[in-house]
Amino acid sequence: MDRSDSGLDQLGGGSINEKQRTFQQCSKDNRASITHVDEAWDPRKNLSHLLHAFVGLNRYPNYMSRYNEYDITAIEHALEQTLNDVRQQRVEILQRRNGIRELVQKYNALTNPDSIHEEEKTSSDSNNVLHISTLSPPRTWSELKNVLSEEAFEVAYRSIISSSKSKNQEAPTPQHIINGKFAVHLDPALLEVWMSQECFDVFSFRLLNKDFCSIVRRTITDLSKLGESSEFCSLLLGRRPIDFDTVGLSWISDMLFHMFIQPISRHLYATTERLLSDEDACNNTNNKMEDILNWRQGYIAGYAANPQEGKAATRHRLVPHSDDSEVTLNCCLGEEDFEGGKVQFYGLRGTQDEGKLLGEIERPDVGTAVIHAGRHLHAVSDVTAGNRYALIVWTRSWGMRRHTCPCCYLNRRIDSSCICDVRWN
Repeated sequence: MDRSDSGLDQLGGGSINEKQRTFQQCSKDNRASITHVDEAWDPRKNLSHLLHAFVGLNRYPNYMSRYNEYDITAIEHALEQTLNDVRQQRVEILQRRNGIRELVQKYNALTNPDSIHEEEKTSSDSNNVLHISTLSPPRTWSELKNVLSEEAFEVAYRSIISSSKSKNQEAPTPQHIINGKFAVHLDPALLEVWMSQECFDVFSFRLLNKDFCSIVRRTITDLSKLGESSEFCSLLLGRRPIDFDTVGLSWISDMLFHMFIQPISRHLYATTERLLSDEDACNNTNNKMEDILNWRQGYIAGYAANPQEGKAATRHRLVPHSDDSEVTLNCCLGEEDFEGGKVQFYGLRGTQDEGKLLGEIERPDVGTAVIHAGRHLHAVSDVTAGNRYALIVWTRSWGMRRHTCPCCYLNRRIDSSCICDVRWN
């Protein structure tokens, strides 16, 4: 990784949200020089030691009896520090989210004064959900046409209506699907016409209406500009990817997840990513149902030739990386006149192609999406003119992850001897 890319909140560069990695290997000579137990054992500094402690506590009764008092104290301090980190981040995250809620409420008041009265009506409801007044979820199929591309709408509508008729069910509304109350199955024949394969396990397709992309893009940049004011500048809203759940746009993540990512993944990634297949989903195969995608996070990432906090475009590029997701959706929101910003794919982690440039998408059209396995190494080249915004959705399967430790997961080892698999549990 470029040393200049290590700052998470700096403008420019191509940093990713990870701690800096050195990729250095420890030589045998260096290992041999560690002779004293005091120097070798430190779960506060060594992740591997802390993981060993976690596994030992999970597997063995009276695990601590194997250690002397000094070692037990070291484990205790390491766990306390980890817990303190969780608590500190929780406080900071909740404070930031509350601040962003106030920012969005002010944005709604500025753009749609009538929204104030709507919020007052629901303020007594402790579960009221934050919404952006300029981007309301579609309630009817006709309204959904203003969100999706013609091709995406045709695939979704025809598949869902056909599926409903075959089961003698009433056709769902878009709101039912957004809320996860209807299991969508997309017609594979329609998918084959709609989608294009860019390289192994990477597919592109027209997904969103260009006008809708423009509205989302403008809303995000307007929120970022408001975030620069003295009242909200401490939130650093424009310096980090903007999370849809936090700013009241969770319905977009839910729509893409339930209507497209889940059903597409059952066709494309059942084998390579060990996810639930469409056949098993239709047959309700019990021993496979836990391998569904059941978590998502949607956010906006911005890149620019001239990174600016107030435009939510803070990077020039993005270095090669993989995602903490099983399947990732990446949809180009524009702007229309940006240049550069190619999406490059460098092979799946844990395969012989890891690190090899397998393909690249020269300049994604606005509204066009790419779907790929999260473990597929990918990068974004320098944006040389204008601003480029991407709508990203990460998805996970907690059922699948139940059987693999973080190390096997990151390296995609399929091995029943993993200490987190059923063989050990």
